[in-house]
Parts: sequence; structure tokens; C-alpha cells
Amino acid sequence: MVKGRLEEAADRSEILDLAMRSMVYRDRGDWDQLIKCFHPEARLVTSWFEGNAHQFILDSRSMMHGHDQGDSQKHIAANPRFILNDVRALGEYYLTLHQRRKIDGYLFDFQTWSSVLDMFEQRDGEWRLLSRWMIYEKDRMDPHKQGEVPASFFEEMDLSPFPDALKYHCWRNARSSGQMPSDDIHIEGSERARVTRAAARLWLDGGPIPWASEGT
Repeated sequence: MVKGRLEEAADRSEILDLAMRSMVYRDRGDWDQLIKCFHPEARLVTSWFEGNAHQFILDSRSMMHGHDQGDSQKHIAANPRFILNDVRALGEYYLTLHQRRKIDGYLFDFQTWSSVLDMFEQRDGEWRLLSRWMIYEKDRMDPHKQGEVPASFFEEMDLSPFPDALKYHCWRNARSSGQMPSDDIHIEGSERARVTRAAARLWLDGGPIPWASEGT
């Protein structure tokens, strides 16, 4: 069935709202609402997680309990683009993550730049996420108060286990939460990112779910 322009416009509005709400729920720690954004079998791939999206939410909730009370984070999204095909939709938008973390008694500000690749599916008239891939571009780490952190702190940082484009982001996760990089981490410009985008577009055109052969 071909949808009319008004129906497609309504779908685009619902999809955009869904994508943005999912980021707000994540930052607020509103886990019950965040789970409702994803289909039960939805898949999610981030810097430290690959697997079922509902399991990611449960793991994130547990991880947040270990943060310092003054820690904070905000995901800022921009330039959303969506392609619709009946009850399927593919979206991509830029994302900047701003985080403040206390590590060894020092405050640091972290920024991570990435693109989000989302697959949406409408079931029984309701749109939900079927997959989300984070495709990372670069990161940055700065002391909140210049001159407060001794040079020895940075000299002792071991960044060698982490991708060069995302070394501070991954170091932070490992240091503050014990989360090492995912085996399926996506870096912008990599073959993995290219293959994932192509598989998502194939799914949009009626093809199989990209991870169907993995049995997840």
C-alpha cells in the first residue's frame, strides 16, 4: 500500500519524535520509557555493547548507579535524514555526546562526535526502533579546571587498547565503568560502517534484517 503525503508526513513526525525521545530518556535515566522505544528483538551497537537493545538498557541502568553524583551527560542530535518505505524507515543524524566525569578526584569534560543509524518498523500502527548503530568519528577529553590535573595523570594513561578515533571515550568507559570496546565498534570511514549502511538500505528496500544470519 502506498501511503499519501499527509500520512507520510505524520510518519516522519512520529519517527523523528521517537528518535529524539530515546536520547532524552537515556540521559534522564527514564529506563521504562526507553524500553518502549524499541521492539523486543531490536539490536543495538555502541562503543561498549552489541546485542539486544532491551539488555543494553538494563546494563546501562546498572552502570549508571556506579557514577559519581555530580556526573552528567547530554546527547545533542542534529541534521536528521529519514527515508520511508511503507512500514519500514531508515534514519541517520549527527550526535554529539557531552559528558562530565569525576575520575580520581578530578573533573573532566568529554565530547564524542558520531552519527546514529536507526532502523524503524511500524507494527499495529506504532513505530518503534528495530536497530541502532553508533558510528563514531572522533572524541576529546579536557580537564574541567585547567592546570588542576598534573601532567603525570595523562602520562600514565594507557590508550593503546582503544581505537585511535575514540581513544578517550573508550578509556573513560573502561576506567569509570569497566566497559571495554565492543568487538563490533563502528568507526566512520571504515569498511564495517560502509557494510552496515549498505545492509540497512537493503533492508529498507525489502531485504532481510541485517543480523538475521547471526541468530540474534
